Amino acid sequence: MTPIGAVRKLTDLGYRFELAGDRLRYRYEGPDTPDPGTVRPLLATVREHKPDVLAYLSKPAPRERVLTCADCPHFEANQGPNPREGWGRCLRRKKGRFGCATACHSEIYGHRKQV
Repeated sequence: MTPIGAVRKLTDLGYRFELAGDRLRYRYEGPDTPDPGTVRPLLATVREHKPDVLAYLSKPAPRERVLTCADCPHFEANQGPNPREGWGRCLRRKKGRFGCATACHSEIYGHRKQV
């Protein structure tokens, strides 16, 4: 298993990693006692490849993308002289909307636009 895969697996099991300078600290925060047979090899992989793990954990997390009306399949952009202004009409709500407003759909409706 790759060192990054080991970190991800340990995180899924309930371990939390934190960086303190060039030191790597981890602790278990899961509900049950972890299985030593599963955890020991993963921790050994992390220790053997510590520089790779430190580089991976020090990267900033990617930003989450908030869906806006412009991403919604119900949004119809204005066709006026300045369509990039962001105004349009929500076909579901049947009213004017600004394109950077929060989208009207959610995961429940299953209307996610593929990005």
